Amino acid sequence: MTLHQFDYLFAIGTIFAALDAWNIGANDVANSWATSVGSQSVTYLQAMTLGGIMEFSGALGVGARVADTIRTKVVDTTLFVNDPGMLMLGMVCAVTASSIYLTIATRLGLPVSTTHSIMGGVIGMGVAAVGTGGVQWVGTGAGVSAINAGVVQVFLAWIIAPGLSGAFAAIIFLVTKYGVLLRKNPVWKAFFLVPVYFGITASLLTMLLLWKGGSYTIALTD
Repeated sequence: MTLHQFDYLFAIGTIFAALDAWNIGANDVANSWATSVGSQSVTYLQAMTLGGIMEFSGALGVGARVADTIRTKVVDTTLFVNDPGMLMLGMVCAVTASSIYLTIATRLGLPVSTTHSIMGGVIGMGVAAVGTGGVQWVGTGAGVSAINAGVVQVFLAWIIAPGLSGAFAAIIFLVTKYGVLLRKNPVWKAFFLVPVYFGITASLLTMLLLWKGGSYTIALTD
């Protein structure tokens, strides 16, 4: 059933969702491409063009899983069955808060995360609307199954990801330094190593698309 009395919430949410998306390009994409532009591997215009293509294709190809997590697996949406307007209002408030915060952070030049912002907004909305019990902090079951779902899974990813990124960056740098830069004829060594890096990257992206993207659908209900 379409709730036309809440059309204004849809309109407001669309505006602030667009602002949030703009901030993804202004902040998150800038974080990702800063090293490439800083090393002069690509120009600023090339970074903007490639960043736009990658953002769109990534959202279209593998964004469904993340969208569904934020939509249904942070706050227990069954608590809003009798009051869907409250859920709509809460989600609009979450995206509004996220977009305003990101706009301020971007204006100040602070590299922050859109994911952290919208997750915090949805969690805050859930606590305010239905209390802490309405937030799905952990998954069902015990042990690994409890931390393999819910908000705690996202929190753990925030903690683990920087450490893994730092470790992989150190390994890649050391391999490049001692396998290419400090060897005789480093240019020729680079011709052999760069395709390996590209092959690994392409393989990971292909695996992500096949494993996480194409086989996942969002089930929408009335």
